[in-house]
Amino acid sequence: MPARAVRAWWWGLALTPLLLPSSPALAARTAVQEVPCQPGPDRQLARGGTLVACRLAAAAGLLVGPPAGNPAVACAAGGRVEFHRNGYLSFCDPAGGAASYLTRGRGSTRCRSGARVAFDENGYLEYCS
Repeated sequence: MPARAVRAWWWGLALTPLLLPSSPALAARTAVQEVPCQPGPDRQLARGGTLVACRLAAAAGLLVGPPAGNPAVACAAGGRVEFHRNGYLSFCDPAGGAASYLTRGRGSTRCRSGARVAFDENGYLEYCS
């Protein structure tokens, strides 16, 4: 490849990130998961820079504390989410789909699509409404 072609290719490669449209989502991170957040005042960070709360820019499957054994929670785009200090989901409004979750008493509760759901730090369902 001639030197002129290599330089043109290199400059094209270097400028590519500047030409791509940017995503409206700001990838924010809790201690355990990445979350697609909308920019704005709903996006709250802890002192260490980890995510505490935001409004979702895209639907996301978010992890709850592993001791309960509950699956990831489908939270709808535009919904408000909050996280425990351990980085797992605390609150999602609205949930993107219907699902069953275990409560602290090990009973199963079915939550409807669009429900408001809350989990304790261990991942057990506290309520859905």
